[in-house]
Amino acid sequence: MGAAKETLSALDLIFKPRSVAIIGLARAALHSPVSVLTTLRDFGYRGQIYIINPNMAPSREHECHVYASLDDLPQSVDVAVVSVAREHVLGVLEACVRKGICAAIVITQGFADADATGARLQQQLVQLARRSGLRILGPNTIGVANAHESFTSSFIEVHKDKVPIGLISQSGLFMMGHLLVNNEPAGFCMSADLGNACDIDFIDVLDYYAQQDSIDVIECHVEGIADGRAFLETAERVSRTKPIVLLKAGKSRAGQAAVASHSGAAAGEHEVYQAAFRKAGVITANNAEELRLLSKAFVRYTPPQGKCVAIMSFSGGGAILAVDAVEAAGLTLASLSDATKEALRDLFPPWMTLENPVDIWIPVSRDFHAAFPRILQLILDDEGVDAVLCIYCSYTLPKYTAYDSSRHIAAIAGRYPRKPVLCWSYGMDIAGFTRAVEQQGNAMVFRSLEEATGTLAKLVQYREYRHRAARKEAVPHIDVDDAKVKRILRAATKARQSCLYTEALAILQASGVNVMTWRLVSSEAELVALANELVFPVCLKVVSADIVHKSDSGGIKLDIQDRQQLIENFRQLYADVRRRQPQARITGVLVQSMAVKGKEVMIGAKRDPAFGPCLIVGAGGVYTEIYRDYAFRIAPIDHDEAYEMIAELRYSRILAGVRGEPACYLPAIADMLLKISQLVCNHGEIRELDVNPVIVDERGAVAVDARIIV
Repeated sequence: MGAAKETLSALDLIFKPRSVAIIGLARAALHSPVSVLTTLRDFGYRGQIYIINPNMAPSREHECHVYASLDDLPQSVDVAVVSVAREHVLGVLEACVRKGICAAIVITQGFADADATGARLQQQLVQLARRSGLRILGPNTIGVANAHESFTSSFIEVHKDKVPIGLISQSGLFMMGHLLVNNEPAGFCMSADLGNACDIDFIDVLDYYAQQDSIDVIECHVEGIADGRAFLETAERVSRTKPIVLLKAGKSRAGQAAVASHSGAAAGEHEVYQAAFRKAGVITANNAEELRLLSKAFVRYTPPQGKCVAIMSFSGGGAILAVDAVEAAGLTLASLSDATKEALRDLFPPWMTLENPVDIWIPVSRDFHAAFPRILQLILDDEGVDAVLCIYCSYTLPKYTAYDSSRHIAAIAGRYPRKPVLCWSYGMDIAGFTRAVEQQGNAMVFRSLEEATGTLAKLVQYREYRHRAARKEAVPHIDVDDAKVKRILRAATKARQSCLYTEALAILQASGVNVMTWRLVSSEAELVALANELVFPVCLKVVSADIVHKSDSGGIKLDIQDRQQLIENFRQLYADVRRRQPQARITGVLVQSMAVKGKEVMIGAKRDPAFGPCLIVGAGGVYTEIYRDYAFRIAPIDHDEAYEMIAELRYSRILAGVRGEPACYLPAIADMLLKISQLVCNHGEIRELDVNPVIVDERGAVAVDARIIV
């Protein structure tokens, strides 16, 4: 708690300084538009400004105090803004420490963002911060802006906007505001460019924004997260009270599929990040335009109580397009109540069916200002309606004043704060109508129906997350033979084994997972001795660290019915593997009871360097990589998350039973997910894990094959 308070205090100095020292400001920058001093003045900053430059003599034209060095300052300042050559930054920051300055913003580039020398210099800054307590934002940053305090450290113009959004960015691009992408003003009251984040990082600023009353929504641009577990803890806590809207830049590296297991191939960087964001309740944007749109929507709208959408449209064709957009977004068409339809009946001709969507052209063409507001209000009054998608024409004013829908939408929408009104317009004056509609809250105009419904779906997603978070259960603890798991992993480490097969089956059994009966033999003589104990039918599987796909190498023989077939298949297996993969080292052959018929599922895990273990479930067997139908979560998971993973699969429809087939017993899959979640959380040695296939039928689930990478 003490460290959190210190961070809060330091960030107050950075975002709300009463005095600032600008170190490294050149004489040419005094009146240049590209200058920290110029931008700070234009932003309206009222605090004390000190310029530190040994080559600049004091002068009245500067309109601020000039000193040769920090040591000459008559008193300390709240924050230092540093823009000197990279080799001088460390010395400047050491002078800050001597002067009692507790916070610094380092604009200078050329550190870890550049070369090996820069990386070494940045590490020196980190060491200084740790031993002195100086908090550093940057290097390679344009710093912060706070409209409420009229303070910015940016050397280029930023917008002064008091909309209750706090921006965290790993690029100065977004601090310029959204004129670059949406032709709109900044869209945030506070912003921070993290730069290289050598000290103050994403989590620090996220936690700081959570405590600011002036911020209702937190908007983020992220390129990478170093401490994934700390991010999850902070974001999960913050998102329960403030929406976090985030754009993740950068996709998976090429060649991600060339890894050791199905799990490693499936859970690339993108999938792991998305699983982390989902767990933390973070709302993700697909691009810069959607980032701004979603942030704006979360400021304007209260998330609706459900996902039932009513459509009212000037155009029948537009209404049909809206129905498609609603369905594509995973929303539902609302069913209008009989009372609503009866109240609307007199506005429409007798031959016209009144259902959702409502084509309103006939009544509005007769008496616009009587019909339009009445229809909108009656639809919003309907208890079965959670949101309204309003399609109207933006006529040229004042020529078509008699058809001005904008004068009604904002006023009526404002009276229903829990039911968002989302608008799509067509016509000659969309910009003018948009300004009028958006003058008040609870109504926005979207560039497309897909943008409108996609935004509404994210609002619903956030409401559902908060509902789940409020009733979230504890992660269950399952009693297992953990000591045996540790012994097996220790032995594998001592033997320098990196890929475990039969050991993986033993580990699963010790972890409470139901595994198909198996024995390992290393010779034909061992097989013959074992034959009398077997219950046929059985199968044979080659065990080799050099063979990933057993079926491709001829290393699987199925449905063996008796002793004679057993010996023949054993010999044939060795011959096939030697022919197809002559270099493979064969440890032995697994003799296993044939699994009952059922559906095949794959369950796996991958340890991500930032977020730790990520769980995977998908279609199993030989079709795993063909279907590529997976669901992901960051471990540990609870019961709800286990069932959600299964439900997300397209394959879940098959598991539920089709064309008279019995439904699979889903609790058995969920139970196995929970046990594997606990296993990989408790044992950091496990880098990747595959259980494939898991055979599931109407009675339960059994693991047939497994592999662990340590």
